[in-house]
Amino acid sequence: MLTLEQVVEGAAQRGEFVHIMFEQRVFDLVGTLQKFSDPLNDAGIPHQLIGGLAVFIHVERADATIPASRAISTS
Repeated sequence: MLTLEQVVEGAAQRGEFVHIMFEQRVFDLVGTLQKFSDPLNDAGIPHQLIGGLAVFIHVERADATIPASRAISTS
């Protein structure tokens, strides 16, 4: 995972803008999620983050064309 500094440097090199306060909060949130998730992973406990926070953290691109049958696990 990139550090906040790497994200800012990369954006600067590409001539993009970064909202530092927002990005810092996102990095803080991801750190908190890792503190929760890492012990579960280490113990071999399957888990998933669900809901709006999961969408916020996971979405890399907007794609409203995914059918619901693919979005919901039936197993």
